[in-house]
Parts: sequence; structure tokens; C-alpha cells
Amino acid sequence: MFDQQTALGFANTRLNRPSGVVEKLGDPAIASLWLEQSAGYRQPRGLKRAEFERLLEVRDGAQRLLRSRLAGQSPGADDVRLLNEASAAAPVAAQLDATWNESLRFSRSGSAEPQSLDELLAALATATISLAADASVDLAECGADDCVVIFERTDPRRRWHNDRCGNRMRAARSYARHKADAAQT
Repeated sequence: MFDQQTALGFANTRLNRPSGVVEKLGDPAIASLWLEQSAGYRQPRGLKRAEFERLLEVRDGAQRLLRSRLAGQSPGADDVRLLNEASAAAPVAAQLDATWNESLRFSRSGSAEPQSLDELLAALATATISLAADASVDLAECGADDCVVIFERTDPRRRWHNDRCGNRMRAARSYARHKADAAQT
């Protein structure tokens, strides 16, 4: 249901930067807004405290899973259990995709839109598991000094998750080079 970019966005909602923690899901109201804008999930009554805490728990597990993949380490058993449990909440139905003149294919899928927070978390956990297990996806952490965003590297030369980080790092190198040149003269 969700693509791998949504899973990355979800994992990147908490960033432990050298300058401090940046929490994009600071409270239930902000988290509800993020879910609506990024995942297309709208809960009219907003998130209750327990739902909010569950959302953060799954997000933190997703982030640790992706970070362990980046480090080339096995994921923690608690994170595997957490994400497997969340993913298992997805409603599954047998579906046929058939063109009688061609091949008959069988797939398993849930509803198009999540109907509950558990279904949403299941979809996010499933997308994260798919992302972490997909060896063809080149994950990297932004190369900027103060940025810890995980992104999909679509070009092997790419070092930063966006142009802003790249421009800041190039400007910092240029400044340091000019400062060193001035000190030598």
C-alpha cells in the first residue's frame, strides 16, 4: 500500500542530529497532521495518547531497522518482533489479477486505504520491512556534518539527501579552503 519513500519519510520523523533531537511528530495533533499529509490517513477524533505512543514505538523500530541495515548489522530482535507484529495487523485478502488470454496471477493485498491506525501501522511496517530487505535499494545517511537523514541513493556519487545539505557542505569546504589560503599568506 505504501511505497518505500513513505517508509523512509516515516523513519526520518525523528532525527538525532549533533545539535540536538528534531522530533517531527512532537504530539498527537502534529502526528495526526503528518499521518494525513504524508500517509493519507485521517482520523477525525485525532490520535489518543496510547495510539500516539504506539506510532512512535513503530517509527523508532523502523528507524533502528534501517540504521542496522546501513551499518551492515543484524537488526535487533526486539525491532524484528515489533515490526513483524505491526505488519501482521494488515488485513489480507486473496485477490486475482486475471486476463484469461494470458497468465492468471494470485496476490495478497489489503484494502486500498487504511481503516484504522493498526492497519496504517501495518502498512508502514510492511513498507519498512520491504525497504530493509530489498538489496537493490542503496540506502545511505546524508553526508552533511549535522544531518542524519536516511535516503535512497539513486546515483552512486550522491552523498547528500538534498541540495541544501550539499550546498552547505560545499560552501563550508570553500570557506575553509579560503581561510587556509589566507592564513598561509
